[in-house]
Amino acid sequence: MSALKTAWFSCWYAIAFLTRIPTPNLSKALTENNQTISQCSLYFYPLVGMVIGLALFFIYAVFSWQVGQTTTVFHSSSLLIAAFILSVWCLITGGLHIDGLADAGDAWVGGYGDRQRTLDIMKDPTVGPMGAMLVVLVLLVKFAALVVLVDTLNGFLLFGALMVIPMLARFSILPLFYFTPYVRDKGLGSDIKRSISAGLLLLTTVICAVLSVIFLQQKALFVFIIFTVIFVWARRIMMQRIGGTTGDTAGALIEVQEALLLAALVL
Repeated sequence: MSALKTAWFSCWYAIAFLTRIPTPNLSKALTENNQTISQCSLYFYPLVGMVIGLALFFIYAVFSWQVGQTTTVFHSSSLLIAAFILSVWCLITGGLHIDGLADAGDAWVGGYGDRQRTLDIMKDPTVGPMGAMLVVLVLLVKFAALVVLVDTLNGFLLFGALMVIPMLARFSILPLFYFTPYVRDKGLGSDIKRSISAGLLLLTTVICAVLSVIFLQQKALFVFIIFTVIFVWARRIMMQRIGGTTGDTAGALIEVQEALLLAALVL
């Protein structure tokens, strides 16, 4: 398979894996080049974040236009718009990262500091009270931040925020996998981690940084700082507790990044 075809199928694979957006049938391509396509798909994670951002801004644009057509515009309409944006945000990913957040939350509390117990709890499909509480708190932060963003930002800056935040959150998986051991030999990310190229990681970093500056303008530097702090902190506690990362902790990182970076934009 040529490099162009590999990139094409890898992009669709990333969209199919990270979202519920309909994609072309990839069964034949995966049968012939499953490992190559899954490994290359990681570099398209930031692009998938931007696709999600486009969908979110479309929801904002539709409801803002509808509100603008009414004779009486209530200030509280931003609450409804933010609720629809957050609902689509959750539905478009199929709750994939929320599931990882809940599993990681249960494991970190129920593991009592023990590595193997923590890993065992993360494999449990049921959700405990700590995981549920963490999901509610993260979604609450997202919702509150979206309300403020809808109220205070103009169209372009809101468009930039909705594009950049999902992009950066998914970009964080690349440095996480590159710099952090994957603790499950047969886990979903074990093969992907081994395929990450330092050169492509650097290129992806530069592209994401440039896009962030274009869309967020003067807020970009502050967002970069918060992004780095969250990443370093998350990686540190992963290393301390389980000696690396898993698919669940990677999903939890995405959710935490999205919530806190949104909050950072309104500070």
